[in-house]
Amino acid sequence: MAVFACTALCQEFEVVSVKPNKSMSNSSSSRTNQGRLTATNVSLRSLIVRAYGMKDYQVEGPDWLRSERFDVAAKFPEALPTDREKYNAGLHAMMQNMLVDRFKLAVHRDKKTLSVYGLTVAKGGIKFKEVPDSDSHNENSNNTHYVGTCVSMEAFAEFLALRRDLPQDLPVLDMTGLKGFYNLTLDWVPELRQSVESKGDVSVIADNPSWPTLLVALQEQLGLKLETRRAPIEILVVDHAERVPSEN
Repeated sequence: MAVFACTALCQEFEVVSVKPNKSMSNSSSSRTNQGRLTATNVSLRSLIVRAYGMKDYQVEGPDWLRSERFDVAAKFPEALPTDREKYNAGLHAMMQNMLVDRFKLAVHRDKKTLSVYGLTVAKGGIKFKEVPDSDSHNENSNNTHYVGTCVSMEAFAEFLALRRDLPQDLPVLDMTGLKGFYNLTLDWVPELRQSVESKGDVSVIADNPSWPTLLVALQEQLGLKLETRRAPIEILVVDHAERVPSEN
């Protein structure tokens, strides 16, 4: 692994194109397949997040990192390993080299103690089983139904961090100690759901008695819970980045 890491740090994309996107669209996409990375209308911040394996809340830098958008098309020099860790290490190394080369990116790492939600195992234990490592997939329907196939607890914590159903808008950290991959199903209802019907300016709040709130559903259906804690968080500080990438 150490030998691979050394090799990965020297890797660069065989061909890469980076162009500003001026579409003003709110939609963006990013994918890797068949030895290629394709990203459309993505912010420089999102590229940094992916290249360094960070979460959005872990990156500190100027506001324009979110607003400036780009299209990226890159070809891998050769097929990356199928092993998940080695694949991510190689992809991250190539993306980091691209950001340094094209945006003159300079960063440093630091730590901050922040309020977080800790995802932990509830008293009765988990209510799901481990599955073999395979293709991972997440599906969230109507923000009230989640199905995760072969997901890690870290990935599930990331999903929970994006929910707006929680009492506080905090990062969610995996503190379960579970290292495997799991199939998860979760149904819940927001604490306050506005019905379609309303009287004048007064919205009618309708409760769905068949589903619990997200915090309750986690414990009842999965045997997990969220606890408010303080934790040291690694952050990535952007010291310098160019708004306009160097020419292709």
